[in-house]
Amino acid sequence: MSFAGIGRTLTHAIAVRAAARGLSSTAAPLSQAAAPKWSASTASLVGRLRDQQKYYATVVIKGRPFTVAQNDIVVMDRIKDLELGDSLALDQVTELGSLDYTIKGQPFVDPALYRIEATVIEHPDGKQFTVTKKKQRTAGQKTTYHRNHHTMLRISLIDVNAIQS
Repeated sequence: MSFAGIGRTLTHAIAVRAAARGLSSTAAPLSQAAAPKWSASTASLVGRLRDQQKYYATVVIKGRPFTVAQNDIVVMDRIKDLELGDSLALDQVTELGSLDYTIKGQPFVDPALYRIEATVIEHPDGKQFTVTKKKQRTAGQKTTYHRNHHTMLRISLIDVNAIQS
């Protein structure tokens, strides 16, 4: 099962959970991607970004963009395959930056430049909605109740990787 926006990430999280339980996994780790060759100017610009203290990123999770910084909490629609404490490697980043420098992707920033991890901290239910259905010109009325289910993620790590030219 894959969700739009976190395909490799969700597969990686399931593989990590299976490996922790001692089960075999067929998913390839994310670290086996070949590193591209960077120019000297790109390496110096990424080095300037690495010199900054705090980073932010705009990540796409399940097709929705979220602008996050380290230790932020993201409340999103429920992802059923995740359990409490699972770690996700977020790999769809459209923008990565700091106060002074920004890297924008077209459409995504190359995953070799960064490492962003999130941890599942809670699966809360949303507030209760009342849905009332009434038929015209009759005394019939039906009331139902509904709660949306959410997943809360804490952004545990945002790091810009060093690159060699």
